[in-house]
Amino acid sequence: MNLEPRRQLARLCGHLPDLHALPPYQRAVWRLRAALLCGARGVTLGPQVHVDGRFYYPAGLRVQIGRGARIKRDVRAGWEPDHAADACLAIGSRTEVLAETRLDCTGGVRIGRRSHVGRRCHVYSHRHNLGRRDVPVLDAPVEPAAVTIGDDVMIYSDVVVLAGVTIGNGAVVAVRAVVANDVPPYAIAGGVPARVIGERA
Repeated sequence: MNLEPRRQLARLCGHLPDLHALPPYQRAVWRLRAALLCGARGVTLGPQVHVDGRFYYPAGLRVQIGRGARIKRDVRAGWEPDHAADACLAIGSRTEVLAETRLDCTGGVRIGRRSHVGRRCHVYSHRHNLGRRDVPVLDAPVEPAAVTIGDDVMIYSDVVVLAGVTIGNGAVVAVRAVVANDVPPYAIAGGVPARVIGERA
């Protein structure tokens, strides 16, 4: 259990209610959460970052959140014990990560500037090597594989992004798509597995 005081205070502050109907209160809560988070080891926050309640990340994960980014309620980052040594969660300036999103940072997750990650999305940055029959599935080695999401990307709700994927700048991913392969810049992708179905003009 990690007992770093600033991190524990930030977690407690995460349970304060968000009351967007009371702007002065809400601004004070955002400021308090940001101050506690940026004082925790390995966490870097730009100015005007708004973190809603119950944002969790594992001890030891490097977290970088850019200016004016918005993290909605119940966003959780995690990683496997066999995570990459340089794994981090990096969220660019003015990007929004909506409620109940799960970010597996075993191999690292980088999200660019002014992007949007919809509600209940799941991003995985590791896979299990299941190729050998003599290795039980629960013992299969973890293979970290970083995920990169570019600038000006729109990912709609309930999307699953699998390990090692790069989503190019300006791309759009439709609701409930499963992204198993790279998405080119400015492409529109959808389906299971996701494929290119259009392009932004």
